[in-house]
Amino acid sequence: MRSPTEGSAPRRRALLLTCAATLLVGFLAGHALSPSSGGDRAATPAKAGAARSLAGVPVSFSDSPAGAAQAVAAYQRAFASPAILREGVLQSRIEAVATPDYAATMLAANSPGAERLAAGPIGAGVRRGVQTLYSAIPIGYRVESFAPDRARVLTWGFTLLGNASSVEPAAYFGLTHTELVWTEGRWQIAETRGGFGPTPRLATKPGPLGAYGVIDLARGLESYELAP
Repeated sequence: MRSPTEGSAPRRRALLLTCAATLLVGFLAGHALSPSSGGDRAATPAKAGAARSLAGVPVSFSDSPAGAAQAVAAYQRAFASPAILREGVLQSRIEAVATPDYAATMLAANSPGAERLAAGPIGAGVRRGVQTLYSAIPIGYRVESFAPDRARVLTWGFTLLGNASSVEPAAYFGLTHTELVWTEGRWQIAETRGGFGPTPRLATKPGPLGAYGVIDLARGLESYELAP
């Protein structure tokens, strides 16, 4: 007899991609890549931005390249949480971090996957109080463009998903491009595209964002600083 997780990896992968394709990977801590060229690395927001939050998401980040990178990390982290499986949380967090023009698109893309996760063994475990792992580990970021009112940030990391009952924890590497705009005194997501990979191999087959070599990618990214 097969265990609940045997043969289900492709399905879990598809569900996670649907649920978090626009915010694939959140960030917690790390120094995984090449050293920063200066002292302005973005700290992962364990406390950063806590002075102001919306729907439980930190939003107090500076209008600077480091602030934009911090904002992306905080917003992604808010979506790597069992909390989004509770009714209304996904919508409220999307509305807190996305522009009004993009929020509906983002919600439509993510709702089906979140609903399936909530209806599956992960959601059932959350409702029963089973210890659940839905969080993320940072690898690095690159600010691809920056202006005082707009930024584009590339992020790479992996999400951990599983529980102590029926779903063996697994790691899903992901790469995300996020367009931010500065409005109402904070960074808001105007568009984002994500895909799985590259995994820790020398190369990854072409996917939604193309093929990436791990070494080449790592050389072009900055590490997130460990937040105090």
